[in-house]
Amino acid sequence: MLTTVAAGRVFDYSYCIGMYGMSGQGFWSPQDFAIGSNGVIYVISRGVEELGQRISRVTWDHEFLGQFGANGSADGQFVWPRSLALDQAGNVYASDDYLHRISVFDGEGGFLSKWGEAGSGDGQLNGPSGIAFDSNDNLFVVDSQNGRIQEFTKEGKFLGKWGDQGTGDGQLNLPWGICLDKEDNVYVADWKNNRVQKFTPDGKLLGKFQGTDGGVGDLHGPTGVAVDSEGDVYVTDWGNHRLQVYGPEGKFVTTLVGDAQQPSPWTQTYIDANPDIIKARRRADMEPEWRFHRPVAVNVDSQNRIIILESYRHRLQIYNKVKDYEEHSLNL
Repeated sequence: MLTTVAAGRVFDYSYCIGMYGMSGQGFWSPQDFAIGSNGVIYVISRGVEELGQRISRVTWDHEFLGQFGANGSADGQFVWPRSLALDQAGNVYASDDYLHRISVFDGEGGFLSKWGEAGSGDGQLNGPSGIAFDSNDNLFVVDSQNGRIQEFTKEGKFLGKWGDQGTGDGQLNLPWGICLDKEDNVYVADWKNNRVQKFTPDGKLLGKFQGTDGGVGDLHGPTGVAVDSEGDVYVTDWGNHRLQVYGPEGKFVTTLVGDAQQPSPWTQTYIDANPDIIKARRRADMEPEWRFHRPVAVNVDSQNRIIILESYRHRLQIYNKVKDYEEHSLNL
């Protein structure tokens, strides 16, 4: 088990889930994921052109439970699926930044409803990206092309909006991912501005997470953001192929780069069934495969597991944040 120790924090690499798959077991250009209270992980795949758009249901121990969704514009279908969130009842919400809408499914994948329409008016959407629920079960939507955040009831009733296009403090430029902390403060991955900004629920700027003048903690196209129970902030640094970790006040803590030295069981089964691949892997330098390639989303669960989704390696890498860690003393 690989361990990263920095600024009083300890992160142990655990294992990975997933592999490339055009359908069925595996993911294809996954964009986001959500963690259900029932031990199910939902992963949304964007696929390519008219193939592969779907939501997969998997367990923490690699069991594939099925998939739902397909390419198209009909009920329950996607064109450019982007983000996932679960309401308090366990229903699944998915944004589509081509169809400018939110689709709603039950936890088993049954289609329930859809809402949203294209435009720039109140409640209208232009390229919706990240979505996240607050403690009142209202949904915050990153209205990416409009450069703002909008709030809706889970039925799609417009409640409010804030933010505008720009590069100044509190402004947004093609924002992508979003999350809320336990106080319902809102963190937005401000993709083109290379930063994460923290707001109150009504849009007052509280802080920023980005690099220093010396380049420490720099971000290049941040896509996803998550906050743990201690207030540490995790950002998928898509352009730099890494996960950046910051303290609650924005101070850079450390970088994780991926440690998947052991393939997932799904991948290992595929390797074992192909002798030529086994031989090729013995000759190759496998370290690049361990590392993150276009990490796109991150979540932290109630057990302080940090889960990072890679869009180009079609997998999840899982780390544990260890509490009460003590360095072992050596008797010399």
